[in-house]
Amino acid sequence: MEEFIARLRRYVAKLHARERKPFYLLVDNQYRALHWSGPADHYGFTQLEEGSDQSDQLLFLVGLDQAEESTTKLPFIDIGYNNVTAQVHAIRLKNGWGLAFVDVSDEKQGRLRYQQLAHELSLAQAKQEKLYAELREAHDQLAEMNEALEQASMLKSQFIGRMSHEFRTPLSSVLGFAELAREDMDDTDRLLSDLQAITRGGQYLQNLIDNLIDQAVIENDQLAIRPVACDINAMVSGLEELFQPTARQRGLSLAWWVGPELPPRLWLDELRLRQVLINLINNAIKYTDEGGVTVSLDWEDDQLTIDVEDTGRGIRQQDLDTLFEPFNQGSGKVSRGAGLGLSISREILQRMGGDLTLDSQPGQGTRARCQVPAGARLETEAQSQGIAGKKILVLEQDQDAKQLLETYLLGAGCEVAAVLNKEELLESLEMEKPDLLLIGLRGSEEDKQIVEQVAEAPHSVPVIALGTREDRANYRDVLDLGYHDLVTKPFKRTELVRELGAFMQLAGG
Repeated sequence: MEEFIARLRRYVAKLHARERKPFYLLVDNQYRALHWSGPADHYGFTQLEEGSDQSDQLLFLVGLDQAEESTTKLPFIDIGYNNVTAQVHAIRLKNGWGLAFVDVSDEKQGRLRYQQLAHELSLAQAKQEKLYAELREAHDQLAEMNEALEQASMLKSQFIGRMSHEFRTPLSSVLGFAELAREDMDDTDRLLSDLQAITRGGQYLQNLIDNLIDQAVIENDQLAIRPVACDINAMVSGLEELFQPTARQRGLSLAWWVGPELPPRLWLDELRLRQVLINLINNAIKYTDEGGVTVSLDWEDDQLTIDVEDTGRGIRQQDLDTLFEPFNQGSGKVSRGAGLGLSISREILQRMGGDLTLDSQPGQGTRARCQVPAGARLETEAQSQGIAGKKILVLEQDQDAKQLLETYLLGAGCEVAAVLNKEELLESLEMEKPDLLLIGLRGSEEDKQIVEQVAEAPHSVPVIALGTREDRANYRDVLDLGYHDLVTKPFKRTELVRELGAFMQLAGG
């Protein structure tokens, strides 16, 4: 027995096994456990006891060399537990098998990523060669264009690789917990936990998509800032509820400190500020392995200062400035997501009249500081921007979106009428005399025709388009059609009511 264990350890020592959770197992010819050492659970041996049948876990032994003292190395065995891939060394003994397991999950993932990168590189190279052939036939003045296209191709390949990784993790979480939810239908507590995990994954995916769309909006110079009387404490509570489960799951603390001078309501774009904080807090949690994250809010001289500090890996000084470039993640272990969050966050704050700065040292954590002008607002001013009592007419072909709108607006105290087509809309416009029209975009010439006919009607009323995040990237085109503003799907109750209230206030409604 001692000689067998010594031989196995010599195998694993060559692979730096101490960092790869080595596990040793001795079974007889009927695959019954005789002796073991190491983290059995990590490799799926959850029912391991002396004499227990492990044949279901050792199917990979079928067909191996049966000669006594023969040694076989199996490089990649998918255990099917915790997504572990193991390298297995199997020694055929007289009365059974001696097995050594080491975790090589990272090696397998690295090989897969390398193969994917090689494939993408091959495709990119083929396209590039074709492009070069065309450029060589063009005028010498196209040399500068050649360099620009080459750089764009490189950034595109990097971006696709980064985004595929960023989307894969939350998408896997959503799909995994959806499967668990089906199994936990009879257990209310577990089902609620599954649904909360699905919601967190969905919110993270939505934030990624929002960042992509907002980058296009910024490049088209269409980023709009809409200040409202923001309830800071409510926003903080919402963010804490959103991120506390994630921090707890990673074994981190998430602390909040609100300065005593902070007014209950401030005049700023709450949706955009919340987007910035989601980006910063998500980064802080994601790149902190131990310790925690602290979010501090202070207000002085009509300026709001928010610090998001973590005890994470930190960022090298030479990487700090480049992290604000779109699609730039920094180098090595200082990678910060898809490379959009920081760039978009700084752009948003600068459009709001503020700025975003980073202070960091490798191994000592990072502090992201947001500073933005924010005047205090009285409670009565905030209440005046509500939409309670307003009469709203809705034209939306998507039944789910229409039902959701009606529910949210009725809950906000509005009178709501929904119609199915342009004819009913024009008829209801004269009969109901609404305060506001909400019209779903169709992406056709009909959008413009509807607004033109509404504008010609005797009863004058503002018209807000209901569109997608893609429509937000073409915000000016929507306004050119005649719409007064745009509300994007998916709708969230508080954000919808707040946006409509802010619009009615600015419109004098």
